[in-house]
Amino acid sequence: MVSENLLDFAAGSYSFDRSMLEFISDSTNKIYSLTKDDKSYILRFSERPAEDIHRVKAEMDWLYYLANNGVRVSLPLQSNDNQLAVATEDDGKSYIISVFETLHGKFFNTNDPDLWNTEIFFNWGQLMGELHRLTKAYSPANQRDMRAMFNGYNALDINNMKDSVALCQLAEKFVAEIMALPKDEDSYGLIHYDIHPGNFVIDNGQLSVFDFDDSLYGWFAMDIGIALYHGLWWGRINESGQDFTNDIIKHFLLGYQSANSLSDFWLAKIPLFMNYRQLCKLSWFYNPDPNDKYQNEEIRNIENGILFNDCHIDASLFRNDVD
Repeated sequence: MVSENLLDFAAGSYSFDRSMLEFISDSTNKIYSLTKDDKSYILRFSERPAEDIHRVKAEMDWLYYLANNGVRVSLPLQSNDNQLAVATEDDGKSYIISVFETLHGKFFNTNDPDLWNTEIFFNWGQLMGELHRLTKAYSPANQRDMRAMFNGYNALDINNMKDSVALCQLAEKFVAEIMALPKDEDSYGLIHYDIHPGNFVIDNGQLSVFDFDDSLYGWFAMDIGIALYHGLWWGRINESGQDFTNDIIKHFLLGYQSANSLSDFWLAKIPLFMNYRQLCKLSWFYNPDPNDKYQNEEIRNIENGILFNDCHIDASLFRNDVD
C-alpha cells in the first residue's frame, strides 16, 4: 500500500472520493480500485523515476492506437489537467500515477468450461495476433515517448541468482541465443510482453486485455512464448485432472495465425522463449538454500528443457501445417 499523502495527491489529480478506494494488490505496482461518476476504474502507482513518465505516456499512446483499431483494451483516464499520467515524489521516492477504465468480464477459471475452453484459447491467440499485426503499422505520436527495447534482462533477475554460477551461465546462454535472433517487421515490434491469463477478462467468449505496463519492443514469438508458458503454468490441468496442455497450444496458435502469420522458423522458436520465461520465473523466487528440493527440481528441469513435470507437449504443433 502507499502513503496517505500519495492517496491524497492521486485523489486531487483525478478528482475522486478517497472513500471509494479499495486496495487490490502490491506486486510490481500498487493497485487500487475506485469509483468515480458511477464508473469503475483502476488506480496504479508505479515507483519509477519521474523521467520514465515518457515511457508511461508511450504505453497510453499505444493503448489508444489499439482501441481505435478495434482491440478491447483498458483505456486511461485523463487527469484534471488533461495528462495521461502524473508524476510526484513521496518520502524520497518517485512515483508515476495513472488511472484506467475497468474492463467488463470474468477471469479465467480452469474448472468452469465457459471460462476455459478451445474457443477461449483461440480468441486469446487471435487477440495477440491482432496486436502484432497492428504494431507493424504503429508509430508513436511523439518519438520522445518510446517504450524500452528487450535487452535480455528486462524480466530476468540475474542478480538474485548471483551465488549460482551454473544458473548465471545458463542465463547468459539463453540471452546470447535470443539476442542473436534476426529482427524485421514480420517478427519484431512493440509487444505486450505479459498477456497471461491473469491479464485479460472474458465476456461471452470475447477477450479484453489490460496491464500494458511491461510492453516493450521484442519478438512476436517471445510474446507468444510468455503467454503460453503462463497459460500452461496456471491452466494446463484442472481440479478434475483434465489436461488442456496441447489444446491450449494448438488453438492459441490457430487463433494467432488467423490474425497474423509467422513462419515455421519463428514458430519453432516459441519453445525457446517458453524455457526462457521459466528461467525468469525461477530468478524471481530464487533462494540460495541448497536443500530446497522444489527449487533443485526446477533447476534440473530447466537444464533439461522440461517445462513442467508430467507435461507432454506435442512439438509438431509449432509449425504451420497443423490442422
